[in-house]
Amino acid sequence: MLIDTLKRFGITTGGAASAASKAAVLFSKGIEVDRVVIPTPIGLRIEIPIARLERRGEEFCASVQKFSGDNPDILNGIEIISCVSSSDSFSVEGGDGIGIVTKPGLRVNVGERAINPMSRSMIEQAIKEVEPDMKVKVRVIVPRGEELAEETMNRVVGIKGGISILGTTGIEYPVSDEDYIEHIKCELGAVKISHESVSLALGNTAVSFAKKSGDPVVKIGDRVGDSVELAAEMGFRLISLYGMPAKLMKVASGIMNTHNKFGDARVETMVFLSVLAGIDGEILRKITLSTSVEEGFHYMGELKYKVSELLANRVILRIKSLKKVKINKPNLKVVVVGYEGEKLAEVGI
Repeated sequence: MLIDTLKRFGITTGGAASAASKAAVLFSKGIEVDRVVIPTPIGLRIEIPIARLERRGEEFCASVQKFSGDNPDILNGIEIISCVSSSDSFSVEGGDGIGIVTKPGLRVNVGERAINPMSRSMIEQAIKEVEPDMKVKVRVIVPRGEELAEETMNRVVGIKGGISILGTTGIEYPVSDEDYIEHIKCELGAVKISHESVSLALGNTAVSFAKKSGDPVVKIGDRVGDSVELAAEMGFRLISLYGMPAKLMKVASGIMNTHNKFGDARVETMVFLSVLAGIDGEILRKITLSTSVEEGFHYMGELKYKVSELLANRVILRIKSLKKVKINKPNLKVVVVGYEGEKLAEVGI
C-alpha cells in the first residue's frame, strides 16, 4: 500500500523553540492557545502543538514537545520551553539545558549558549507576528538537556552542559532513514526526463547553494554512494556533488554513507589534507587537536581554500571508484560549501 511508504516530517529544536516563544508571547497577552503556526526560512508555514502554558513569576512560559518524524533522533519527544518577559529591546538567551560553546569554529561564539543564528532568527520572526514592537526577552530552557547531551555529539564538537538549538529550515526530514533512497530514486527519475545534468546536495545549506547552478537539485542526505551510483546508472552525463566540509571529509576517506553509525574519519582526513596543503607548525598542531572539522577550519584561515580544493579532488577520486560510476563514466564535479554558505572549492567539469 502507498501509505506504507509515506514518511513523516518532524520539527527541529529551532522550530520547537520558535513555536514555544510565539505561544508564550500570546499567553503574556492573555491568549491561551494549544497550537501555533510559525514561518520558516524556506517559505512554508507549519502548525505546531503547544504542550502546556504556565506563569513563572514575571515570565510567561510555553512548552513544545519536539517531534522528529521518522528521522532517528535521541531528542525526539523532549520538552523545549520558552519563557518571555517584557523588556526595552528584543533578546534571546539560553537557559538550563542549553549547552555552552567551548571551542571556536562553530556559528556561536565561545562562551555563549548554543542557539544558532538561524534559530534565533526563526524565534524573532515568529514573535514579530504577534508582538511587532519586539520589546521581549526570550529565555529558552530544555529540562533534560544536560542529561540528553551526553548521548549526542555535542561534547565532541565543543558544546558542554546541554543540547543545541539548531535547524536551518525548522523542518526535519528523515534523510537518514533506510527508505529515503527510494525517495531519491524517484526524484532522480523525474529529473532525468528533461535533464542530462543533476546536482546532488548533502544538506540544506548545500541545497541552497546548489540551486544557484541552474541544474535541478536533489537532496540526498547521508546516502552519497547510493545516490551517485543511481544517477550514473540512469545516464546523467554530469553529476555535481555539493556538501559542507565535515560530511565530505567522510566521503574523502571512503565512507559513502555519512551517517555516524557507518564510521567517522573526519578529523583524521582533515589532518592528512592539511599536511598535503603544506600546513605545519602551530597551526597543524591545533588542527590535529581539533574535535571537529569546523574547529579545524577556523584555525586554517585562508589556507582553508587550499585544503578544500584537495578535499574536492579526493572526493572525486573516491567517487570514481564506485562500480556504476566506472561503468557509466559520467562527468563529475564536487563543490565544497563553507559554513557561512560560501564556496570554498569547485573541482571538475
